[in-house]
This record gives sequence, C-alpha cells and structure tokens, in this order.
Amino acid sequence: MHTNMNLPAAIIFINGDFNLLTKTTITTQLYLTEIITKTQFDARVAADPNYPTTINLNSFRVLVVLPSFQDLVNRTLADLVLFYSQGMVYVERNKFGPPGLTLPIDRLNIYDLLRNVGSANVVILPPTSTKPPRSLGGIVVDQLADASGVHDANPDNLANNTDFINRK
Repeated sequence: MHTNMNLPAAIIFINGDFNLLTKTTITTQLYLTEIITKTQFDARVAADPNYPTTINLNSFRVLVVLPSFQDLVNRTLADLVLFYSQGMVYVERNKFGPPGLTLPIDRLNIYDLLRNVGSANVVILPPTSTKPPRSLGGIVVDQLADASGVHDANPDNLANNTDFINRK
C-alpha cells in the first residue's frame, strides 16, 4: 500500500465485482492506503465516529468494497462512490446515482475523480467569465490569438523571418 502526503485524502466506495488484476490496477492508479470491506468500515465508524476525519487528516485513500449498492449505511461518508464493470469505472454523481464521469480503469486519476464530485480535498478552479479566443482541444495557444503573424512558425529558417526577429 502507498502513502503520499501530497495526494488528497478520500474515502472511496466501490462494488466488489472485480478480480485481483483489477484490484491491483485500482490500488496503483489511486495510490490507495488501504482496501477494506464495508463491514470493516462500518465497524470502525461505530467504534470511532471520527474515523473519516482521521482518514482526511492523514491524507489516506481508503477503498471500501461494497457487497451491494443497496446498503446505504454510512454512504454519505464516502467522498466517491464508484461502480466498476468490464474495465470501466463510473462515478456516481451524488453518491447514490446516476452515473456521472466514466473512465477506463487504466485512466483513473484521484484528482479527476475528486474534482468531478466537487470535493474540498482538491483545488477546483472557478470558471472564467470570458472564453479564450482560440483553443485546441481545451489547450489555449496564445500564439493563435495573435493576428499579426509575429508568432507564426517559419519552418524554412527563423533567421529569415523579419517579423519574428523584430518582435516585441
């Protein structure tokens, strides 16, 4: 199991319909501190109601394996509720459903998952009021916004591009 103080804390609920390879992949992708059953989680919360706070203060990532999605006891304590099926992970939008973000298991990222559910454990940048002038696949390229051509590439030879040489 991994511990890294730079990663955000999370209590993650997931259905138990996966094999050892999937379990290893999820552990690696999310840098899990521990994997426990729902029964173990409920017992820890009953013994110490501050158990979720302890997880957050220590930046642990605990995966709780659910026997069924019908068990709603302590469900609100989860930061994420995931449903795994055939190599895909579905994030339950409000911890009870319907599914929101869907990712292949090999593309799981703790930051993306927590941002998707609005977790306070990760930075979520506010939306901007103005749209960038141009973008490529969501990546803003400032040079494309410059209509002067000063920043245009010169594949022949930059030394011969007087606009580029005299740019300010």
